[in-house]
Amino acid sequence: MPTRAQAADTTAPHEPDESARSFIRRWKHQNLFARGFLVVPTLFLHHYATLKPHPLTPGEALFVLHLMEFKWDAKHPFPGYKTLAARMGLSDKMVRRYAQNLEAKKYLRREMRVGQTNRFDLTPLFDALSKAVEQGQRVERQKVTRKTNKQARDTMLAWFESMVEAHKLLNDEERQQLAEWDRTRVDGSGAVGTADWPGWEKYVGKKPE
Repeated sequence: MPTRAQAADTTAPHEPDESARSFIRRWKHQNLFARGFLVVPTLFLHHYATLKPHPLTPGEALFVLHLMEFKWDAKHPFPGYKTLAARMGLSDKMVRRYAQNLEAKKYLRREMRVGQTNRFDLTPLFDALSKAVEQGQRVERQKVTRKTNKQARDTMLAWFESMVEAHKLLNDEERQQLAEWDRTRVDGSGAVGTADWPGWEKYVGKKPE
């Protein structure tokens, strides 16, 4: 008879996820994920090369990704330079240079520890990345607003041009109605104008908002 824990867990240990979006279905090789996988914000990949005031080089970005592999919780990662160099296929000196460059760009803080590997604090980098994303979103909203405003202006202008042409088609009764509208409703305040006369809708449709 199964224990309570066994009864609650109906999934076999390490059973592969066969859903359409699973890593295995996407990349085909289950064994590639035996050591886990790295969660990377997609926007880091989108923005690191254009980050301001200092973009990251491809080598610096790869160095950051290797640091992220060692960030298992809220604490700062602390891999050794030799480990990083071996995984990146570079010399210790080159890997240290990446760290120094990121520190000079104010994207990395290194906590030196006696007899232990450094801790690497990437908080400044991701703060800068977040600001870049927010700035990009503001720019996109401004573009959408400008485009929407332009479309509204163009629509209104086209409607007014159609109204001017429609004036030529008004019969005598309609012209009298328009004149009466202007005399009784249009006071120069801008609240109501000639363009608001309901009779235009017959010829040019309802006035755009």
